[in-house]
Amino acid sequence: MASQETHESTDEEAADGTAPGQQDTQNQGQVDQISETSLPEQGQTIALYSDPGRTSLLVRKMFQKPEKGRNSGWARGAEVTHEQVLIPLREDATIDLDEVKRWARESDSDMTVIVTEVPRMAGERPKTAELHFSDRLAIISLPALGPAFILHSLRRELHRVVTAMVHESVDEARAYGGYYAHVEPQKGDDTFFISPGLLFPGRLWMTLGMVAANEPFWSLPKLSGVFAAAAATGAFGIFFTTIWEMASFLPMWRLAVVSVAAICIVSAWLIISNRFWDRSAAVGGAREAFMYNTSTVVSLLSSVTVLYVLLFVSILAVGLLLIEPGFMADILGEETSFMNYVEIAWLSASLGTFAGAIGANFDDSVELKNLTQGSRELQRYPKDDEQR
Repeated sequence: MASQETHESTDEEAADGTAPGQQDTQNQGQVDQISETSLPEQGQTIALYSDPGRTSLLVRKMFQKPEKGRNSGWARGAEVTHEQVLIPLREDATIDLDEVKRWARESDSDMTVIVTEVPRMAGERPKTAELHFSDRLAIISLPALGPAFILHSLRRELHRVVTAMVHESVDEARAYGGYYAHVEPQKGDDTFFISPGLLFPGRLWMTLGMVAANEPFWSLPKLSGVFAAAAATGAFGIFFTTIWEMASFLPMWRLAVVSVAAICIVSAWLIISNRFWDRSAAVGGAREAFMYNTSTVVSLLSSVTVLYVLLFVSILAVGLLLIEPGFMADILGEETSFMNYVEIAWLSASLGTFAGAIGANFDDSVELKNLTQGSRELQRYPKDDEQR
């Protein structure tokens, strides 16, 4: 059992300046006590469990930054105990419901709510939440809430499931769905799941939520070796006049194609070399594997694209500083402009990405496990006592 710590949540905790995904990852078992007094259900208790990292950080921010409106009092006056802990999974990367239900049965609370970063499906439909009335248990999947307005969406789902559990009625869950969600029975009279109203946007929204969970822009420090190798090669474009002439001769669309090809090849290399591609048997099925792999591709493309832009800006700045316009005009045999510098930096960044980044890798083989959802789930195996 992980060590526990109890304290009152305060507004100062939300202003510590820590980047998402770099906080709460080593604090399993930490507990927050939060008392909500806006609604009349005094005396009830809610046990809230969340995965470490971004999921627990968002839960903490939700408590520290109250929101006005009908979702603000989702706890309905109950005392909420928040604990961050790895939610147990089966070997196919689906939640171990037997273990989670055991938590709910052994808890002294009136109801248990799980908030997990694991994407969950019911056939073709993504699940935003699941209700187990007999066990007084609700499970919320954070990726299904999408990449934007996540705190508002989390409050809305918490309000929905807590209200349903308080009234022991699935109709209460439907009342807060409108046309945005469906509530349907699942494998039993007292078990229901909530899914987005429209199938295709729902799965797309969940996939984008998985991309957000990967935090691709915070992975850039892990790619510093790739950037250094690409910058070292790309810098030669500033000094080789042949690259100046080629950049001036190539049309814009060819430069764009070379850029896209460089980004795609580097992303593919990182996926293959680090075995980020998930098979259906490892993540619960073909649909799940498609979403996992799509989120991985989009995450890495986003990271490498930002790295490419930084490389382009760096080469452009150095080129403007070092290349004298008159000398460039003599070499190219025509009057030059700012666009000539842009074209040189554009081609140099692409060549640098091709030549310098292929074969490079992440700086830390441990840190890369946090980059994609599938890799993070593999850290949960084999299950041991430290998870709980």
